[in-house]
Amino acid sequence: MSEQREARHWNFDGDFGLSLLTADPAAELSGDADEARALRDDARLLLESSLPDEVLRAVWLAASGGRRDPGADPRSRLCGVVERCEEEIAADVLEPGPGTPPTVAVDENAMREAVLAEVQAVTGTPAGSGTVPVPALARVVAEVDADLGFRLFLRVLKAYAVPVGLADYDRYQAIAGAFGYPGRLVPEGLAVRWPRFDDASVRRRFEFDFGFSAVVGRFHGDLWQHAYTVDEGVRGVATDQVGLVPGVAAFALLQDTSRLLGSPLSDGTLTTLWQVTTYRGYDLDEQGGVRPWLRRITDICGECLRLTDPGFTPAAPAPAAMELRDPVLRELRDVAPAVTAAVRDSPWYGADTSPWFALSDQAVPVLEQVTGRVDPDLGFRLLLRTLSAYSVPLTEERVARLTALGDAFGHSRPHIASLTGPGH
Repeated sequence: MSEQREARHWNFDGDFGLSLLTADPAAELSGDADEARALRDDARLLLESSLPDEVLRAVWLAASGGRRDPGADPRSRLCGVVERCEEEIAADVLEPGPGTPPTVAVDENAMREAVLAEVQAVTGTPAGSGTVPVPALARVVAEVDADLGFRLFLRVLKAYAVPVGLADYDRYQAIAGAFGYPGRLVPEGLAVRWPRFDDASVRRRFEFDFGFSAVVGRFHGDLWQHAYTVDEGVRGVATDQVGLVPGVAAFALLQDTSRLLGSPLSDGTLTTLWQVTTYRGYDLDEQGGVRPWLRRITDICGECLRLTDPGFTPAAPAPAAMELRDPVLRELRDVAPAVTAAVRDSPWYGADTSPWFALSDQAVPVLEQVTGRVDPDLGFRLLLRTLSAYSVPLTEERVARLTALGDAFGHSRPHIASLTGPGH
């Protein structure tokens, strides 16, 4: 039966509680009341369980990679943890933060079965000089708490660098999502057997925007100038992110940028494209024009990719898939009046003398050229960016069509929703 519980990502960026303590003893005295509560609650679960001391010790030792032994009396160690956590909680004088923690519905029985299946699937897997302590971990899951058992299981895999297949990793992420874990908890430190960054399937693993459309989002308006430099803006898209195939962010950006560089689109068209999609966020005259700017981006991508593959040499991009060109063009032409009006009526200037007035009539045509002559996928992503940049009103029917197009391209629902949802 499902029950509502606070989503863990409300308070944490990564691992937490006892599973974090086994890897980082400093977590016991973090000075953070939220972390202390999570650690105390985990410790109490084990203290109040009927698990024998040898099971508790085996799990703790394995989760720490054999480096931290709680001793022959692990319950005394757990009692000490609880006492110190209570002291930290009592000393907390900060007012509760604003907002209400989000909740997730957790089916405890179903999650216990799912976690047990993952634990039992690694029976006999080498871990350092021994094997993963499957029986001990299974007892924590079955007799104490599936949430705690799963985090300790992940910690064991990380502590001994147990190789994890991509299908296994995806199941772990599904379990983590059901528990409401923060996004970094599973992948951080896990030895995943990733495919190469140029594998065609890995583009479907982006949760949010990527490539050149993500770069234009980083240079929206002039607010970016207060957050990072030009170089940092590009590297923020090209640099590896936890949970993604190493190198795939830079490779996706390199493919987009190389297609634009090698396209028949004129410098004037590419400059207009940049101005439209970035909300005139960065003057490319500082780069000597649009194509030198694109080449600078490709150079940064090459630097990032050589960190993953030292022998990487940029090559011509793969031919773009054109199958969805017509559906994207239909959507572009259908939304054209709304886009044109939104660009013309940009609130930053207003009146007919606004630089946006001349730009408005060019907005949809440049997006059509990218879609029809460069890459429909990139054209679609830049359309989404434009709709978001100018807060173009979207009906439910249009959002549904854009979502269906995103599905056809293999983009994630969170990616589409982030650019088409309320207040986009």
